[in-house]
Amino acid sequence: MKKLLLATAIAALSVSAANAAPTVYGKAFLTLDLVEADVDFSGPGFNDSDNADERTSLNSNASRIGLKGSESLTANTDLLYQLEYGINVDANSDQFYSRDTYLGLQNAQYGKLIMGRLTAIDDYVNFANVTQGNPLGGDNVLASFDAPRVNNSFAYFTPSYNNMQFMAMYGLDEDNFINEQNIAGVAGKYAMGPMNAGLSYIQSSGDIVGEFKKAIRVSGNYAVNPALTVGALYQNTDLNTDDNENAFTLSGQMKTATPWTAYAQADVVSNFGGDKDGDALRGVVGGKYAINAATTGHVYGSYLNSEFDDGTSKAEYDGFGIGGGLEYKF
Repeated sequence: MKKLLLATAIAALSVSAANAAPTVYGKAFLTLDLVEADVDFSGPGFNDSDNADERTSLNSNASRIGLKGSESLTANTDLLYQLEYGINVDANSDQFYSRDTYLGLQNAQYGKLIMGRLTAIDDYVNFANVTQGNPLGGDNVLASFDAPRVNNSFAYFTPSYNNMQFMAMYGLDEDNFINEQNIAGVAGKYAMGPMNAGLSYIQSSGDIVGEFKKAIRVSGNYAVNPALTVGALYQNTDLNTDDNENAFTLSGQMKTATPWTAYAQADVVSNFGGDKDGDALRGVVGGKYAINAATTGHVYGSYLNSEFDDGTSKAEYDGFGIGGGLEYKF
């Protein structure tokens, strides 16, 4: 009888372990931002204008909630799942929109395959972006194409071999982010000690002027010492025009003896938007204060100057912004 009870208990524990409850995770990130800018639009559909714009806004920055987990299928293979949804902490619109949501398999020998709505793999080759919150130009690098989410897509990740990992993705043309075009890409990254480096290539099947066609990205960072890390990124983007966009990012991040971490980032873009007369320049400086393991305070300032002139329409922007806020992860 005791043996039967023991066997039943072991079986129950095995089922419980194999069907573990999902992990609930997410974050709420709110900032208060003040922007002062001179904006000039001209061309068809616009009255020639040169306006000074000053605006204060409360912004929810990539706030989200999600469920993720895995189920053991064999000794070496697990089923993976993730359901992640964006939320706007400061509003009642655009709630619970899909972020990275997928189902997949992971094998200890052959790697991981996931399927669903996925971030493009160039996001895994970005070791330069250190912006936080809602600086001018957004919390990303300033390239026209930067890690969009791709509907109806597949992504494969190899295991790490000698500190190197390779990945590939393919997005079907059904309801995709660029006029229902196919998208395909490959990437590789290397991580060794204080250094990370990577290269990605992504291409779509589109051929409409001004739309994304392909992008090549190279990026890396290096920990100069335990406190200071510097990073860089270069991207060449073909937008189906005669002039490819060239985007450069340089950044630095320094930990201090206090809970503060300071950072700075510069982005320079030529042929902005695929326009030979388009340029953009941005500088961001900021700091993060680790209140505890889950809570971070943020302050930052940014400057953005950009212009676009395709011969028909012209847009110029010159502005400063400051902001600060609170981020809580769970």
